[in-house]
Amino acid sequence: MKGQKKKNCRGEAMKKIIGIIFLLALFSCGIFGQTDEINGYVDEGIKLHDSGDYKGAIGQYEKALQLDRKSPLANYEIAMTYLAVKEYEKAIEHCRIVIAGNSDHVLPASILEGSALDLLGKPREAIAAYKKAIRQFPDHHLLYYNLALTLYNQNEVKDSEEALQQALKIKPAHASSHMLLGYVMRDQNHRVKSLLAFYNFLLLEPKGNRAKSALGILNSELKKGVTRNSDKSTSVAVSASDEKDEFSRAEFMLSLLEASKDLEKNIAKTEYELFSDNNKSFFAVLGESKKASKGFWWNYYVDFFYAMYNNNHVDAFSYYISQAKDDEKIAAWLKNNQERIDSFLKWFLGYKRGY
Repeated sequence: MKGQKKKNCRGEAMKKIIGIIFLLALFSCGIFGQTDEINGYVDEGIKLHDSGDYKGAIGQYEKALQLDRKSPLANYEIAMTYLAVKEYEKAIEHCRIVIAGNSDHVLPASILEGSALDLLGKPREAIAAYKKAIRQFPDHHLLYYNLALTLYNQNEVKDSEEALQQALKIKPAHASSHMLLGYVMRDQNHRVKSLLAFYNFLLLEPKGNRAKSALGILNSELKKGVTRNSDKSTSVAVSASDEKDEFSRAEFMLSLLEASKDLEKNIAKTEYELFSDNNKSFFAVLGESKKASKGFWWNYYVDFFYAMYNNNHVDAFSYYISQAKDDEKIAAWLKNNQERIDSFLKWFLGYKRGY
């Protein structure tokens, strides 16, 4: 009897184990089935969002959220759509659900939350949100860029500059950070620094409306301080020397280079030839002025452009960044000098920034 009882106990235990395994299998199938269903609704919502049917997209995301109110994917995508229809408070609400969890969507949701707060007219909260996210993701350039943009719009240009420097240290190829840094420095009347940032932006994005604006600003900055009079004379305005201005020599050189366009030796040259010649002189002066100078601007930008000069790539650079003018002369030069362009771009892609 004792042996029989022991056998029965073992049988009952095995039944329980089998039962648990069976229940776990059912539960797992339910989870995967539910996940597939959620993903199906989200995929359909994304298609509708991309086609401009935001109401339909929200409807699909809501179906997904009925299955899992905390789904990071569904909450993030619905937040994106609410941002598109300018329902910023709802976008923030769903972003915060994502941020409260632990998923791959926390970073983009943090960026989205900051953007929504900024658009809602709450820049201080947006700044706080970006800074909180930076503590969690200190190596992501977009957090620093978005923080810089919000700070810039609040006229906090010094802090904006610092954030942009961090963004560019992380991702030197982020064109928007170079562009915004150009505006930040221009607004502070730092002509040379503004030019360096806009030059770099145009190298990364030489075509399109943003490039046209940047090229216009760059050319305007290059011509500053020079007046061509009705009697064909040229006047160069020299600002009071600031001993603390680390780029004072290059600043003065820019005006002289612009004025030199009227010299007899330059009259026969095209505007693009003059642009390239002056860029060579500018980059050479910057490099020769560095000496023991250190810091972001010297190590990140000046070293780069001086290396470009020393490697004989300034002609290719100058024509390449002028494409926004949509001039036949630019197109012809680029076509006829494709090997030089390829060599320059190969050098550029292999260059390692210092800072």
